[in-house]
Amino acid sequence: MERIADYLYISKQLDQRYIRRVAQYEIKTVICNRPDGEEPGQPDFETVRQWLADAGVEKVIYLPATMDNITDEMLAEFQTAVAKSPAPVLAYCRSGTRSALLWALNQAKRGVEVNSLIKAAELANINLTPVRDKLEAAYKRR
Repeated sequence: MERIADYLYISKQLDQRYIRRVAQYEIKTVICNRPDGEEPGQPDFETVRQWLADAGVEKVIYLPATMDNITDEMLAEFQTAVAKSPAPVLAYCRSGTRSALLWALNQAKRGVEVNSLIKAAELANINLTPVRDKLEAAYKRR
């Protein structure tokens, strides 16, 4: 689990052991960006939601994304979920990259320079360089 912004952590897929760590960070909101059934053996969202509830997480949101289906509406929903939910917030997917990309695209649309976003993701152990073109397009559309 890595902090990518003051209010937001990014993580790979959660499991029961990892959720203990979520509780240690006093995470209040979790956003799941991983579609159910993405790969064999992956716990489904309802299972993860129950684990999080048992750990005392106040709010859990299901906002599945793939690299190919990120729309402006999804970006707005992610941004609203982060802004209107108790912090700190943790967003997760298989590796953390999609969750970081949702955050970075929203930041680019708000005028944050692309190199800064890629560096922030890098500090959180996420490589957004392969999606630089998406970030630059979002920055230009602002």
